[in-house]
Amino acid sequence: MTTTIGAGDTVGIVGVGRMGAPMARRLAQGGITVRAFDPAPAATAELRGEAGVEVVDDVLDVVTGSHAVLLMLPSSDVVEAVLLGDGLLAATDATCLLVDMGSSEPARTRALSEDARKRGVTFVDAPVSGGVRGAVAGALTIMVGGPPEVMARLLPVFELLGSNVVHAGSPVGAGHAVKALNNLLSGSHLLATSEALLAAREFGLDVPVVLDIINASSGKSGSTEVKWPRFVLPETYDSGFALRLMLKDMRAGLALEQAVGVPAPLGLAAVQAWEAAADALPAAADHTEIARWLERPAAPPGQPGRPPEPGAGMTLTSRQQEIKDEFVALRGTWGTPWRRMLELDPEFLHAYLQFSAVPWRKNHLDAKTKEFMYIAVDAAATHLYEPGIRQHVRAALDLGATPGEIMEVIELTSTLGIHACNIGVPLLLEVLEEEGLRDGPGPLDEHQERLKAEFTENRGYWHEFWEGLLELDPELFATYVDFSSHPWLHGTLEPKVREFVYIAFDAAATHLYVPGLKLHMRNALRLGATQEEIVEVLEIASVIGIHAATVAAPILAEEIERTPAATTP
Repeated sequence: MTTTIGAGDTVGIVGVGRMGAPMARRLAQGGITVRAFDPAPAATAELRGEAGVEVVDDVLDVVTGSHAVLLMLPSSDVVEAVLLGDGLLAATDATCLLVDMGSSEPARTRALSEDARKRGVTFVDAPVSGGVRGAVAGALTIMVGGPPEVMARLLPVFELLGSNVVHAGSPVGAGHAVKALNNLLSGSHLLATSEALLAAREFGLDVPVVLDIINASSGKSGSTEVKWPRFVLPETYDSGFALRLMLKDMRAGLALEQAVGVPAPLGLAAVQAWEAAADALPAAADHTEIARWLERPAAPPGQPGRPPEPGAGMTLTSRQQEIKDEFVALRGTWGTPWRRMLELDPEFLHAYLQFSAVPWRKNHLDAKTKEFMYIAVDAAATHLYEPGIRQHVRAALDLGATPGEIMEVIELTSTLGIHACNIGVPLLLEVLEEEGLRDGPGPLDEHQERLKAEFTENRGYWHEFWEGLLELDPELFATYVDFSSHPWLHGTLEPKVREFVYIAFDAAATHLYVPGLKLHMRNALRLGATQEEIVEVLEIASVIGIHAATVAAPILAEEIERTPAATTP
């Protein structure tokens, strides 16, 4: 089939967030029928009812009647979660093209293309540059990787979205390779520009004047012509492209350079600086805030500041580099604790990687739900591992989670303290009976019966361990009903995902609350969970022991550096 896809045809789009929503509107305005899906209700709410856009509630429905499906997703992890298993690849046939327009990893894109080819499905990449403003205006640059004839079929679609559609190369993954290298350059430009302009300011120069001079000279770039004048000098920092997404793309570009054997000292230094900024800035920081981060004064070890992290400049052996690359590829993250563990005991880090990667290889849960489980375990009052909370909140946002969804996970986790009563009240009742101060449960009065019914209605179950608390302290129980029911009455997560949250923190080694664990496993199964999904929750909860090393290894490394006579193992 060689006909082009355009006005009068149907195109699906998965991921209608800040970029995907305006792209869907551009397509609809161009006469294309759009079938839109996003797991976040807030993302699709604005598109419902718009002319030419049909919002579907199941990702597989985007394929129905579509000539092409565009993926506007934040990472390769999410793309694979959408495509593989019982996902879109299984639901798509040769009549529908699959197009990854997000910023994915080139090697993983090629692997997906091969999986698709074996199924008789065409999968290509066409990442974009230009940000939200470009998406709204239809002025994106689109970098297409794949056979020219496939690009020709999609050209009318691309021309509705972008003002500069270029063929990056015939191999699938070419577009993602160019995008990753472009953003490695863009991030390096912005970092170097910010250093130079801050130095100019400290020297007493007028920064707008310096920018005018640079923009008429050889040092000009998109950072001097656009980012500093529009977003940094006015201190709005609202370019529409997140700092952590820029860092993700820069890492992909650096990994590509390293994979092909190109020396990359500048790329490595730039990525390390952006990693430090990502650790210090809020999860939703715009990428132009790298300039604001550079303005921070030097800080003591372990606090946000301008200097590179300890050990950031260490020279890696080939084995250490291999382990780091595998870690980033499997887990999509890197930071000081892992760097220090890599320095002190690389094979231990590698063993942990294999252990922690099991749920990421099996993928019974989607990537966003996995991050919710990490948040629940790390945020539980019996653990409170702040670096992990920050890392997984950031990852969940990058995977398309809404702030409301993450807050719901936190709210569910905040109920853990009631286990003091769930364990303590039955024990108190036993002691009272043993001391002859009680001869059995008393009858519930009308108020207590009403509280029991309210809890059962709000939460969908009742358990005998609530009986004693309801009898002895109905006032506390009444307030707990309201407190614990809030996410169930006002949240948006699937009920089984809420039960997964309870399972995660009940099973954590710092809590191990057996009655709740069994109860929520049963509830999850009744809500449609599979045993494989529940096992995957337990796998995620099982890795928190590594926090002994992520906290202690950097301390050990710092003390070694302060003690010249000390040697590493």
